[in-house]
Amino acid sequence: MTGEYVALMTCADCKAGFAECPECVNSVRIDPATGYPPDVVVIDGKSKHNPNPNPEAVRRSVARPVCDPCVTHRNEVLQGGTPEGAHIVGVTMLAAERHRRHHRE
Repeated sequence: MTGEYVALMTCADCKAGFAECPECVNSVRIDPATGYPPDVVVIDGKSKHNPNPNPEAVRRSVARPVCDPCVTHRNEVLQGGTPEGAHIVGVTMLAAERHRRHHRE
């Protein structure tokens, strides 16, 4: 037995429940006042990237877990070269892969 553990979490993006190692899970910072990341603004019902987030929103934001399927979608948007993903910087490693690398025996 390795002594590893997982936690039950709710994805900040899709709201699905999932289990993951708390040390390896990806996260996004969410502003509790708006329910969105500090660098997102909603215009006409659509979320848009805000390159100049409000410093107060950044300060009050908290890290929330993101499931691997949502991270995979994010990476696909980035690699697709669409305007939707123009602000995304770099491919994010999945938590499952990070876990394999971090917890190798």
